[in-house]
This record gives sequence, structure tokens and C-alpha cells, in this order.
Amino acid sequence: MRALTRLVTVAALVATALLVPTTGSAPDSTARAADMNLFDAGNIISDAVFFDALSMDALAIERFLDAKGTNCVAGTMPCLKDYTQDTADQAADNLCAGYRGALRESAGTIIAKSSLACGINPRVLLVLLQKEQSLVTRTKPGTYEYQKATGFGCPDTAPCNPAFQGLVSQVYFAARQFQRYRVEASRYGYKAGRTNTIQYHPNIGCGTSQVYIANQATAGLYNYTPYRPTQAALFSGPAGVPRTSPDFGCATYGNRNFWTYFTDWFGSTQSPGAAAILEAHSALGGPTGRLGGPTSGYICGLAGGGCFQNFQFGAIYWSHASGAHAVGGAIGAAWAGRGWETGSLGYPTGGEVCGLVRGGCLQSFQKATLYYSPATGAVPVAAPITAGYHAQGWERGVVGYPVADRVCGLPDSGCFQVFQGGIIYASKSAGAHAVRGAIFNTWGALGWERGWLGYPTGGDNCGTSSTGCSQNFQNGSIHWSPSTGAVPVRGTIGAAWKSGSGPMKLIGYPTGGEVCGLPGRGCFQPFAKGAVYYSPATGAQPVRGAILGTWGALGWERSWLGYPTGGDNCGTSSTGCSQNFQHGTIHYSPGTGAHSIRGAIAATWTASGGGAGSLGYPTGEERCGLVRGGCFQTFAKGSVYWSPATGARAVSGAIRDAWGARGWEVGALGYPVEEQRAVPGGVAQRFQGGTLTVQTATGTVTVS
Repeated sequence: MRALTRLVTVAALVATALLVPTTGSAPDSTARAADMNLFDAGNIISDAVFFDALSMDALAIERFLDAKGTNCVAGTMPCLKDYTQDTADQAADNLCAGYRGALRESAGTIIAKSSLACGINPRVLLVLLQKEQSLVTRTKPGTYEYQKATGFGCPDTAPCNPAFQGLVSQVYFAARQFQRYRVEASRYGYKAGRTNTIQYHPNIGCGTSQVYIANQATAGLYNYTPYRPTQAALFSGPAGVPRTSPDFGCATYGNRNFWTYFTDWFGSTQSPGAAAILEAHSALGGPTGRLGGPTSGYICGLAGGGCFQNFQFGAIYWSHASGAHAVGGAIGAAWAGRGWETGSLGYPTGGEVCGLVRGGCLQSFQKATLYYSPATGAVPVAAPITAGYHAQGWERGVVGYPVADRVCGLPDSGCFQVFQGGIIYASKSAGAHAVRGAIFNTWGALGWERGWLGYPTGGDNCGTSSTGCSQNFQNGSIHWSPSTGAVPVRGTIGAAWKSGSGPMKLIGYPTGGEVCGLPGRGCFQPFAKGAVYYSPATGAQPVRGAILGTWGALGWERSWLGYPTGGDNCGTSSTGCSQNFQHGTIHYSPGTGAHSIRGAIAATWTASGGGAGSLGYPTGEERCGLVRGGCFQTFAKGSVYWSPATGARAVSGAIRDAWGARGWEVGALGYPVEEQRAVPGGVAQRFQGGTLTVQTATGTVTVS
């Protein structure tokens, strides 16, 4: 498709009288007047340009001849632009693919067929016709010019070989001879890759020079025309060295004129891009390799001074910055669909690499890497997504291959890209990280990167427990387990829970989001085995189990207890737990359940030894509304009674039973005013209305 696009473009240019109609642009630049200071005797033309047999087709050659032969009128022979002849077959050999003869073939067709058959640039043959006999621009050509059209078989020191007279023989066998110079280089005197002694003129007296010949094309030109120009000949201009000049007798122009005509007509004889493409194609096996043979010439003038060449099964693209690399298949199609070298990917910077997991391949480009798999097709991955993809293990990781191009324009210079197993999000401040599964769904429900969580700041971590995963975001985190789903945490509650110290580590994964708006600017969040409550005054504290149930029954944070001020403490005894709140404490044991205590009653209970003391754990809540403003609370081994007049006193055992039998606090004894004490033979306790004494041995009760 690329070649077709370029052909259509060129055809349009030809219609506007372009001087050089071809199937592609000039190898390095548009044609310009030759600057003789740039002539390099050791590198007259590059191999890539010289052997580019597809630079022009027959139609392009004919239009070129029409343009150059505008002033020509027929002499004893027709102008080259009007020339036709019947041609004969030429058998194929190791140098050329052969020639299929036909009736009334034009000069353009003869040149194009000879170029293709022998692998020589048709521009080279056009220049050869001009430098030898000026046939391209001659105004009245004769028989002599056609018989010796390219100078083949016409050495400077001997007559021409009549077997090779005529245009088709001159063109075909000249092309074949240049291919022979390449294939059988060791047979000829001028060799590439070494310093050669080259004469200025057939007269050895004109001197010689030492020239390092850089390539086979230049070596072939010297083997065909074995002289280099003197300085006087090089800069002599179209008229040549004046006859009156002492340099006249040593002036030769063949290779000078070759370079001058080529440069004037077609642009530079050099093309680093074409040379690099030629080398890259050879490294891939040449015509028998995976790309097959060329289907276009070298087409240059691309962005950044780039070039490309189409082949049967792909193309090779080159630029100064990227080098020459082949593209093809699904990756090549994807690259073309995104604008080739001027699109979002730039030039290829490496070859296609296959053998990836699940039949995948990749190829790097200047601005991205294209990843391909049979399931996803070819999709690019570029910065800033690349860093996150790397962190996930590329295509071998959990996210797999990309399935769609990245999408940018998000807040904070953000982008995202969808992969098989998740989505990678990237931003300037948070970096690039994958989000997937239930965590991704929860994050999306909260508004994606525009929600309160912001962007992910790391990948998911599924090693937080044997069954759970977590992922951090800019303003919180999301945690998942199979039983709770994915739930976010944030702020003080999130930080406290994630610290995982003490009872906080026992409440499991969150089961719901944070809820705020509680009294005192409080918040809470439910977890699998409890909840975390927060207020500015108390911080974030976990509440769980029976203690949570009792606190809830009392009214949660709105109750007289207020917010928890710490986590539960299950080291108060071997079987009990306690937790402090702003205005009281809840104590728990398996035998008594969880109950709150506070104030004077709590102080008395604590003084008695708490849950491990004489009273044991509370068995009920504090009850008030007794006579004279009193309150009481029951414990496993007794009770504590309080009144404004008496304070809080513990009552237990036989004394408690006897007091109860006499009407408790509403009886004649009233409230206890002191703690139980030992007396000879028993125990006693003083009340408002008297003292109860119990004899241990007999159980006798007396009131005094």
C-alpha cells in the first residue's frame, strides 16, 4: 500500500512537468547543479544507488527522455525519445536474468528491461548514454552515436567490437559488464576496499594518483573508464580545458562527467540510507531471505532525511537517528496505520523479535514499542505507560499484551492503556501502575483518577495475607479479600489499620467504605471482624467482638461512653479483655459477657482487683434510679452500690445475702458506708443504718 501511495504521488508530479519522473524520489535529495568541490574520486557513487534497478520504470524513463530531448530533431537516426527497434532474446546467465525480445520496443523500455535484468540503476544507464555519446540531449543523432551508445566494447586504445553495435546491445551488455565487475571483482585491476594507482590520462606521462576506492560501484566505473580527472579538468566547466592551456593534453572527463550528469539530473550519488538498507537486506538473507526481493527502488526524502525500500514481504526503513530496520506483517501494518515514520511511533529502531509468550512478537520504534499476539493484534506501548508495563513483567506479567492504544489527556498529564489483564494508569506525580480486577472496579466506582483516591502509586500486592490483595493510591488504598470484596480505606483510619499493630491486625479486611459526619467530627469504617472509629480527640481505634456489641447497644459514640480511646486489651487476666472509652470502660470475659463500668463504681471495682479480684467481671450494666439517687452494678462475685452520701462500696457473699434479705438499700440498713472487713470469727460491713456481722462457722447474722 505504501508503494502504491508513493506511485500515485509521483504520477501527479510528472503531470506537472517534473524533470525527473520516477517511481520514487531522488536517493538523497532533489536534483541540483553539481558542486565540483564535492567530487570524491574514491567514492563517485555508492553501491546502494548504483545497483538500485527499480529507481525508474519504463514510463518514467520515457518521460525523462521527452523532457531532456525537447530540442531534438531527427538526424540520420531518430531522437532517443522517439527511438524504437525490434529486440532479440538474450539468455540468462550468472550476471543477468536475460532479456525477452519484442517488436518495436522504445528506448525507455530497453533501458528499463536491461536495468532489471542486470540489477543496474536505469539512471546509471541514462548517464552512461549521455557521457559517452550525449544521446539523451543530442539534437541530431546519427548512426555512430547509436553504434557506440554506451562505449561498451570500445576501448580507448583499440577499435570498437562490431558484435556489440546498436542501442539494445550497448545498453544490455554495458549493464551486464558492470554486474561482471561486481561478481568477478578479483579479475579486474581496480578493486574496492584498497588503495589503487589511477592514471589521469592514457598517456602515462600525465601522471598517476593514489586513490582509495570505497565501494564496488566506483571500482566498476574505473574498470569501465580507467582515468580520473585532473584538477583542471574537474573544474573546467562544460567547455572543458581550453586548448591553449598546458593542462589540455592530460584532461579526461569520463568519470567527472558521469558524476556531474548524475548529480545535475538526479541528485546526490550518495545515499547513506540506501547503503544502510542494502546492508540490512543482505544481513536478512537478501532476495532469498525473509523479505524476498525488492519491489521498489530506494525512496528517500522522508521525515528526518529518511529512506525506505519495499520488498516482497515487507520493507526496510532508515533514518540517521534510527538506522535501517525491516518492518512487515501485522506489526508493519499497525505501524503504517498509525502514520508510518511521521506518525506517533517514528522510525523503527530495531528488528522484529518473536518467540514471546503465547506466540507474540515485538518491535521497537523511536517513540514506542509495538507488541503483537494472535489474540490482540499489534498495539503500541509508549511512555509514560512503558514504566508500568516493565514493572508488571512486560507481556509475561499479569497484564499480558496491550489490547488498545493509550489514551491521554487525563489530569496531571495522565494517560491509561488497556491490557489483557488490567489497565495501566500513569501520571506525572504518581508514575505508571497497573490496576485490575475487583480493585479496578471499586476504584472506577469511586471516579477513577478524578475520584478522591487519585492515581495508583504502586501495583497491587497480593502477599498481604494468604487470600487478600491491596493497592495504594495517592489518597488512600483499596483492599480485597474473597469474602469482603474490594473496599477503600484512607486517612487516619486507613493508616491505623494498615499499621497492623495490636488488636488492629485482628479485625480483618474492610467490608464497607468510611462513613463520616458522626458527633465531634468523627468517622467509622466496618471491617470483617469489627470496626475502626475515629475522632480528632481520640484518634482511630478498633472495636470488635462482644465489646463492639455492648458499645453498640449503649448507642455507639453517641452513648455516655463516647469514642474508644484505645484498642482492646486482652491481657488483663487469662480470660478477660477490656477497652477504654472517653467516659468509661467495657470489660469482657467468656463467663460474663461484655459490660461497661464507669465513675466511682469503676474505681471501687478496680481497687478490688478488677476482673481478677474479689468481685470478678461485671455481669450487667450500671443501674441507677435507686432511692436517694443511688446506683448499683452486679459482678460475678458481688455488687457495687453507690449513693451521693456514701460513695461506691462493694457488697458480696453472706453479707450481701443478709443485706438483701433486709430490703437492700431501701431497708433499714440503707447503703453500705464502708468495705467489708474481717472480724473475729467472721466478716462485718457497716451500712447507714447499722452493721451486719456474719459468723463464718455458723452463718449467724447480727445487726448492731
